[in-house]
Amino acid sequence: MKKKYKLSTLLGFLASVSGIIWFGAYISRLITYYQLFKSEDLSLNSFVSNGNLPGIIQTIYPLVNLTFFSYLIFIFFFTLFIILTPLKLKENGWLFIISMVVYITLPFEAILLTIDYKMILMFLSENFTSGEILKLITERLILFNSFPIILLLSYLTIPFFLIYKPFILKSKNEN
Repeated sequence: MKKKYKLSTLLGFLASVSGIIWFGAYISRLITYYQLFKSEDLSLNSFVSNGNLPGIIQTIYPLVNLTFFSYLIFIFFFTLFIILTPLKLKENGWLFIISMVVYITLPFEAILLTIDYKMILMFLSENFTSGEILKLITERLILFNSFPIILLLSYLTIPFFLIYKPFILKSKNEN
């Protein structure tokens, strides 16, 4: 039993670290994206020109890679943690709520990851124009307009649940 507890602790740690990395990169990426466009009509801001657009796109590339791969790693380790942990979702409401946040947002984030995958392929082939990448960025912003904000607010509740661990059901043996 101790070996399983150590393994689930390691998986929880790896899921936490990859989740924190993903979340930080996600916020950085959103800030970068929203700075490029005017909020009314998603046209480029005045400081973005054809001369500096390739540099901006090259700056976005590491953020796209980091968010894409860290999210996949986060989901992988979080799922393994849920499967192998001795904690039961039925008795630990805090873990159930965290799991629901992660898995309810997963399909929406997976759709956005397909756009990121297209961007990564374009970056790797080095056969793209800044306009093509810009089109994918605007597609990503338009597809789920307010989803990133909902996702951010949802994931910001996770530290509360991890620290305070509310909704723990006491077993009959503990009473």
